[in-house]
Amino acid sequence: MSSTTSSQPYTHEDLSRWLACSRRFWLQRHVEPSSEALLMQGAASGKGLDASPAAQDQALRATFPQAIVIDTPQSETDWLQAIARTHAVLAEGWLAGVREDEGRAILGACLESNEGVRVRVDVLAAGPYGLRLFKVRYATVGDERDVDMVALWTHVAARNGLRVQSAGLMLVDTDFVYPGLGCYAGLFREVELMPVLGSRSVPDWLVAMRACERDTEPAPPDEAPCHTPSPCAFVRHCGQLEAGHGRKDPADLDLVGRELAGELRELGHISVRTVSLDELPDERRRRAVRAVQQGRPIMEPEVADLIATMAYPRYALRIDTIGFALPSWPGTRPYQIMPFQWTCDVEQPDGRLSHHAFLATQQGDPRRAFALSLIEVLGTTGPIFAYNAGFERNRLRELATAFDDLASALEALQPRIVDLFQVARAHYYHPDMCGSWSFKSIVHALAPETRADQFDWQGITEAQEAFALSLQGVLGQAQLDSLRQALLAYGQRQTTALRGFVRRFSEARTKP
Repeated sequence: MSSTTSSQPYTHEDLSRWLACSRRFWLQRHVEPSSEALLMQGAASGKGLDASPAAQDQALRATFPQAIVIDTPQSETDWLQAIARTHAVLAEGWLAGVREDEGRAILGACLESNEGVRVRVDVLAAGPYGLRLFKVRYATVGDERDVDMVALWTHVAARNGLRVQSAGLMLVDTDFVYPGLGCYAGLFREVELMPVLGSRSVPDWLVAMRACERDTEPAPPDEAPCHTPSPCAFVRHCGQLEAGHGRKDPADLDLVGRELAGELRELGHISVRTVSLDELPDERRRRAVRAVQQGRPIMEPEVADLIATMAYPRYALRIDTIGFALPSWPGTRPYQIMPFQWTCDVEQPDGRLSHHAFLATQQGDPRRAFALSLIEVLGTTGPIFAYNAGFERNRLRELATAFDDLASALEALQPRIVDLFQVARAHYYHPDMCGSWSFKSIVHALAPETRADQFDWQGITEAQEAFALSLQGVLGQAQLDSLRQALLAYGQRQTTALRGFVRRFSEARTKP
C-alpha cells in the first residue's frame, strides 16, 4: 500500500464507511489499497445479484415509463457532464407541473453540494407539491444504511435548491406476480422516510468526516466491522483485526446452549473443559463435551446398527433453490423459492452406483420438469438420504401443491426421506464442529475430502449466484457450458458427501 492524500468529493460510500468505522474511512482517503485487496473487494461487491443491470433497469423503467436516465459516471469528466445534464433537465421543467401518474422521473440524477459531496440519486420523480426522491432496493426491507443514504441525498438536493416533498425507499412487493414479457409494472412498493430523516444530522456528519480526514489515523474500534457494509480492503493493514476473524473456540460454553452456558458461567466455568458430564441434561450435550474434553471425535456404535436396517436401493439427494428479486418466469413472485437443481446418487445392493442430475435452463419455469425427472429417478422404494431434510420435504410439498397430477407421487417420496442431520446429531460429534450442525460443519468433520461445501467458478463462490448469471444471457456458449458443468460438479460433490456420511456411520464399531 502507498500513502495518498485524497481531495475527491465525498460520496454515500464515504459516509457509509465513516459511520461503520472511522479508521476505514480515513484509510480509504489516505492509503492506496493493494491490488489483491481491491480484487477481493471487487469480487464481493457483485455478490448476491440475481438479475442483470439491464433487467433491473427494465423493471425500474416499467414504473417510470417516461424517465430520463443519467448514466453512472466513471470518471471526473463523466461526473461533471452528468451533473450538468441533471441541472439542464431540471431547468427545462421536466419534473415541474406534471401529474405523478405520468411516470416522469430522472433515474440517476447527479448532484453536488458546496460542501464537497456528490450523489447519484436512484429516482428523482415528479410529485404534486415538489419532487419525490427514492432509493431503490431489490429487497423486501431496508436497513439503517438506506435511511442514512436517503438523508444524505435529500440534504444535497436541498443544497441545490430542490424542493423535495417526499423521500423514501422503493422496495420489492412480494405480492407482485410476474405476467411475463418483461412487464414489471407494480413490482415496487414505496416506503416514506421523510418523518425519520430529521434524526440524521447530515451537516454534523460532514463536518466530523472532514475533521476525521484531516486528523491522524484513528485507532481500531473495539468491534471492527471488517466485512460490513462491504468487505474492507484494508483488513491486512489492520493485521490484528484479521487474526481472530471467524474463529471460534471448540470449548466455548455456548456449545451446550446459551441458557445453560449462562448458568455454567455463574458457577465459575469459563469453558466446557471444566464441566462435569453430570451437570449436563442430555446425552447429546454430554457427547459433545466429552469429545472436546478427550480431544477426539465420538461416534456412538449404535449408529451402525441403525444404518444396517436401511434397505436398497439407497438414494442420496440434494436440492438447490433460488429466490429472485426480479421473477424470471411468468406466474411467479419475487423471492418465491424456486428449485433449480437436484442431484441424486443411487446405490444398488451389489454396490453399483449411478449418478443423476437436473439443472434448469433459461427455457421457462423449471418446476414441472424438475418434479417429473425427480419422481422418475427416485422410484417407489428405498431410503432417500438428505441432510436437514425438512428443506427437501418442504420443496416436495410445494411442488405437490403446484401440480395436482403429480401430488400423490411427490407425497409418497416424503416418508422415505432419512434425515442424516438427525442421525448425526443423535450419534456423533467432532470438536471442530464448535457446536454447529450445518452441512458445512459436518462435511468438514466427516467428509472433508469431498469439498462438498465449496463452489468456485471464476470468482463466484455461491451456486445460486452462478445459476442466476447463467440465466442473464450475458455469457458466451463456452462460458455458459463451463458454468453449468461447475454447478453439476458441485451437486455431485454434495451427494458424494452424503454417501460418505452413511459409509462412516456404517463403519462405526458395534458393541460386542
